[in-house]
Amino acid sequence: MKKRLAVFLFICLMAFSFAIPAMATEATATQQVSEAEAQEIVPLTEMTRLYFRWYGGVLQMRVWSITNGRWLTDWISA
Repeated sequence: MKKRLAVFLFICLMAFSFAIPAMATEATATQQVSEAEAQEIVPLTEMTRLYFRWYGGVLQMRVWSITNGRWLTDWISA
């Protein structure tokens, strides 16, 4: 009986000694990915700027996308 208990404990000890380093390595890889994602800057909203001009005596405006670097609208009379 004592021999079986000793063998059982030895088997459990060996099983956990192989499983724990594998789990620790997996956690470390996850942390490295999280740190890399945290360093990347991603705009959440599109940044825009309004431009105004007087054209033919009428005030007009146009929207420029700072994020994409292009005009979003044509000239709009106010």
